[in-house]
Order: sequence, then structure tokens, then C-alpha cells
Amino acid sequence: MKQNYNKFTLKEILGSSISRSDALAAIRADSMTYQTFSSFPLEEQEKLISFIQGVQGLTITYDSFFKHIMNPDTHPSRLSGFLSAILGQSVKVHNVLPLEGVRMSESGSFVIMDLAVELSNKTIVNVEIQKLGYLFPGERASCYLSDFVMRQYNRVKDQQKEHFSFRDLKPVILIVIMEKSSPEFKAVSPAYIHREVNSFDSGAKVASLFQTIYISLDTFHSIVQTIDTNLKAWLTFLSSDQPADIIRLVSAYPEFLPCYRDIVEFRRNPKELMFMYSEALAILDRNTEIYMCELLKKEVEENKRILAEMGSALAEKDSALAEKDSALKAALLQISLLEKRLADLT
Repeated sequence: MKQNYNKFTLKEILGSSISRSDALAAIRADSMTYQTFSSFPLEEQEKLISFIQGVQGLTITYDSFFKHIMNPDTHPSRLSGFLSAILGQSVKVHNVLPLEGVRMSESGSFVIMDLAVELSNKTIVNVEIQKLGYLFPGERASCYLSDFVMRQYNRVKDQQKEHFSFRDLKPVILIVIMEKSSPEFKAVSPAYIHREVNSFDSGAKVASLFQTIYISLDTFHSIVQTIDTNLKAWLTFLSSDQPADIIRLVSAYPEFLPCYRDIVEFRRNPKELMFMYSEALAILDRNTEIYMCELLKKEVEENKRILAEMGSALAEKDSALAEKDSALKAALLQISLLEKRLADLT
């Protein structure tokens, strides 16, 4: 457990604050910057004003901001430290990979950050941050991982040629960080990190190239009060832009101060801030309609299923009533015959 008693102030972390009018003046100084800012939803505008003022942090889970802060070329230890905390072992990022092949992130949902890296031991790690979790997380992850494995297979086989062996293939790990987790993960709250475990009921030791790790930032942020591990420190960094959390984090882990100093650069450069934020919101807007269509389709299918069940139940009731009506008619006929026979006898 790490302890640090040097409590930082927000001014020491984000710099001296300015007034709201000064923040707006900085935005209006460039007409294109102000035009871009004015196109944002009011809620997003308020967040950016507060950030430029220096009274609130910046959401860094968006692709451009995350990659700026975690750039392995300029800050090689940050991404390695982040992955080491999640994987529970010391790892080192060796290379950033191009996101070629099947781009599952473009098929829907709010993917706001996507990064693939190769570690020093050749393991491939894909980190994805989602605004909202996918509707079918397991199925989608399986397709994504299969694509990565096949790309690796083709590349290694082409390199090794006749000397190729399956033992040359390295694991592929998918880390999915959800700002708002899907129902499958909300159902197991308060657990906020979900690591896939591959095993056989016989105990046979058979290696698998797949592993998926899901992280629920919403669950983490709602239950974790103490920042006492590297993992909690990194998840706090990702999950909150609130002053109290920023102060707690840097006071417990001062090594995050340079990360916030890099973020502060955007306060002094509203033009770049608006450009990068605009890119991030464009990705969300592009995927919003697709995602909502997925939800609507799922709701329609569920309603059809319910109606089919109700129709089946009504059909069964109708069949039962028809049988009862037929039996009643047969009974009445039998009574009528008996009454006639009785009348004949008398």
C-alpha cells in the first residue's frame, strides 16, 4: 500500500485559474475556434470552459487526448506502466501497431479510443475505451481477437516460411475499458475488473492465444474511495475529471503530476483543444445513430418474442376452450338423448 502525505492543491496541478469571461475571451480570440466551440452541445461547452478556467480537469479517454498523454514515443514509461497495472505484471511496450484489417470499432457503439501495441515479449495488446459497452461483448470480442490472431498468423508464417510453428504465435490480449458498462457487467457489481480465464474441466494444460479483460469505470468510480494501488490510480486518472479526485490522485501518486501538466497545455491552446475535441465528438456522432438502431432492433426483437409467446399462450387457451366447448356440446347431446329416452319409457 502506497502512502504519501504531501497534499497538492488544484492550482499546483492545473495551474492558476482564470475567470469565466477570460476563458470565453480565449476561445473567441480565433473565429474558427469559437465557431467549432459553438457547435458543441451546451453540456460539452461548459466542461471546456471549466477546464480552460482551471477549475476542472479534462476527459482524456477520447482517442486524441489519450494518445497525446500516453504517446510511447515521448513518454515510453506511461503506457507500459498503465498496461503493467492492468495485467498485474511488469511489461514494456515495444511497438505501436497499425489498426489494419477488420475495424470492429466502426460497426457501432461508442468507441472513443483504440490502440494496439506489441510488448517486448511479442504479446499483442489492444486497448479500447468505449463510451457505452457493446450489446454483445463476448461475441464481438471473439471476432476482434480472431482477426488479430489471423493477422499475426499470416505475418509470422510469411516470415518463417517452412520453419513456421504454432509455438511462434504469441497471445493477443483485448482490454476493453467501458465508461458505462453493459448489463452483463452491471449484474456482477461491485466487481469492476473482469479477467477472462481459459481452462478445461479435465485440468489439461492447453494454451490459448485469446484473453479479454473488461474494466467497468462506472462501477469503479462508484465504489472505490481509496487510491492505494497503481491500478486504482490509473483507473481514477481515466474515470474522473473532478478536482477532488485529481487532488487525491496526485497527492497519493505524484508521478501523475506530469500527466496533468501535459493536459494543462491544452488550456493555453484553445484552438488545438477544440480541434481535438471536435474529432472526438464527430466519432461519437457517427456511431450514435448506429448504436441507437442496434438498441431499437433489440427492443423490437424482444417485443416480437413477447408477442409470439402471448400468441402461443392465447392459441393454447383457445384450443382448450374449444375442447371444453366440444365436450360441453357432447354432454348436452347426451342429456338430450337420455331425456328423450326417459320420455319414451314413461
